[in-house]
Amino acid sequence: MDKKYNNQISQISSQKRTLYLISIFGPDRTGITREFSGIFARRNLNIIDVEAIAMRGYFIMPFLVDFGNLDKDKFKEVEKDMKETALRLDLTIKIEEYKEYKKDKNIIYVSTIGRDKPRIIYGFTSLFAGLNLNVERMKTIGREDLAVTEYRLDIGGKKISDMRKKIYETASEIGVDVIVRDRNTYERAKKLVVFDLDGTLIDKEIIDEIAKFANVEDEVKKITKDAMEGRLEFKKAIKDRVKLFAGIDENVLKNMADEVVFTPEAKELIYRLKELNYRTAIISGAFTVFTDVLKEKYPVDYAYGNKFEIKDGKLTGNLEGKIIDAYGKAKIMKEIAKKEGISINDIIAVGDGANDRIMIKKAGLGIALNPKKILKKFSDGVISRNAIKGLIMCIDKEKGF
Repeated sequence: MDKKYNNQISQISSQKRTLYLISIFGPDRTGITREFSGIFARRNLNIIDVEAIAMRGYFIMPFLVDFGNLDKDKFKEVEKDMKETALRLDLTIKIEEYKEYKKDKNIIYVSTIGRDKPRIIYGFTSLFAGLNLNVERMKTIGREDLAVTEYRLDIGGKKISDMRKKIYETASEIGVDVIVRDRNTYERAKKLVVFDLDGTLIDKEIIDEIAKFANVEDEVKKITKDAMEGRLEFKKAIKDRVKLFAGIDENVLKNMADEVVFTPEAKELIYRLKELNYRTAIISGAFTVFTDVLKEKYPVDYAYGNKFEIKDGKLTGNLEGKIIDAYGKAKIMKEIAKKEGISINDIIAVGDGANDRIMIKKAGLGIALNPKKILKKFSDGVISRNAIKGLIMCIDKEKGF
């Protein structure tokens, strides 16, 4: 770079910036942006930042404009032009000097999902005010019976983990679902969504359904409950339960698998994800006889489960291959990422129990769906089954925010 060019850059960077915030609001109509940007262009004034919002026939637009070294008389000319234009267009205008300040920001995004009710916005803005968090931007959209509100917050020197805990508590009190993301997680586009099966895509625990047939329901349910709540190591739990299934005919399981379907909300979510070109996967501690059938039944790209050992058409009470536990789920998720040529940060993981905790913690965005208590501390968001379609509104930037 030559000396003359360096001097030009130096002169530009050292020029005085005199910033004004020009706020315009009033009835929406064609040509407002053109009129005001024309005023600035004719005077060679640079627009630093601008945002236009049209809502229900009303228009709001703040301009941040650099007036440079414009003298007092010239400034008054511009001010007069802006005010006359606003009057002609039936708009209200506010002109105020903007003082630049430098501040290290710690941005997070909070998305609430729930049925519209008066307390939602009040409850969360009260929380944010009480924690001295600056709401930089917020927006609400509604689809059918759901309302999603997104807040962009500057939490300053506070920890996101501490804020997440308090936000979860408020969400629980109000009765809404919530997702909390740091700036990198929010801005990075996701490409793959990984799901647990039992209690997530279907409203049953497959192993409990098999237990009903084998008349060992009470024994299996007790082991399942202990495993889901983290009191019993998963590998031991599944081995103990599968032993109780010895002698079941494999055709019984195939018939059961044919009857299993996704919940209506999960089905809608899977098909919508495919429309948006997401890859999808099931990684389950349940069994391949079920996951394989569901992969064929729905547009799912990958499906993994534990495999029954079968001899002479009967279950032996053992499993084949490596057992898919919490660590196995995370490992498979990583393997899928490698196959797809993506980072693990490009993945959304959705699950409901302790066996999903590592997968949810390691994914770029971890969502706990109707979760057991232990899972909440590993997740970026907690949502209920009724709000699962609200997940689309939060992750799809084009169709949502």
